[in-house]
Amino acid sequence: MQYCPLCQVKVAGHKRCCPLCEGELLGTPEPETEVFPRVIPPHKLARIARRIITLCLLVVVLGCVQVESVWHPSSNWPLIVIAAVTCLWLSVMLGISRRRLLMQNITWQAILFSGLSVLWDHGTGWRGWSIEWVIPILCISALGALLLLKLILRVPMVDAVAWLGTLSVLGWIVPLLLLWFRDLRVVLPSMICSGLSFIMVVVLVIFFHRYMREEAARRFHL
Repeated sequence: MQYCPLCQVKVAGHKRCCPLCEGELLGTPEPETEVFPRVIPPHKLARIARRIITLCLLVVVLGCVQVESVWHPSSNWPLIVIAAVTCLWLSVMLGISRRRLLMQNITWQAILFSGLSVLWDHGTGWRGWSIEWVIPILCISALGALLLLKLILRVPMVDAVAWLGTLSVLGWIVPLLLLWFRDLRVVLPSMICSGLSFIMVVVLVIFFHRYMREEAARRFHL
């Protein structure tokens, strides 16, 4: 067993230095006598989770390619599977990296899925469903989720104003730009999204302008 000559105490387990004085230890380490469990850092758990998820998704992709090469050599459905798996991987990786910042996670997930929906719409023949339905619904849903999260978890407004403001501005500006520059067949979702987001922007500016100014100064070093 290890021994500290300065503190005159025996140290169980395998330590690099004395836990009391951080001095040099004498004797032979005995890992089997360790009294404290090994604590795995959170970032290490996240890294392991990323690798396991990546491995599982790669297995799915390789399995689809193998099945396609044997039974349906002329079909293109593995490309759809690969695209879907890539989208899922991006969403999961973003969720893991922002798992402790729920409001930030919801905001970035809404932006990510909006961009991915446009890519899917374009890749499948462009029917306009991404800009007519998905983007407005995602903005409204994400904004509602942020408000609900703030009420349930009682998040201080100083911490929530950045993400509420970001999503409100995007939900207000993006549908307006789509209405002006695109010939939308369905305009109601975009109008509702833009109107509700504009109301949220006005509420933030009138009642929480101080927090918004402080957050802008902090982030942009003003």
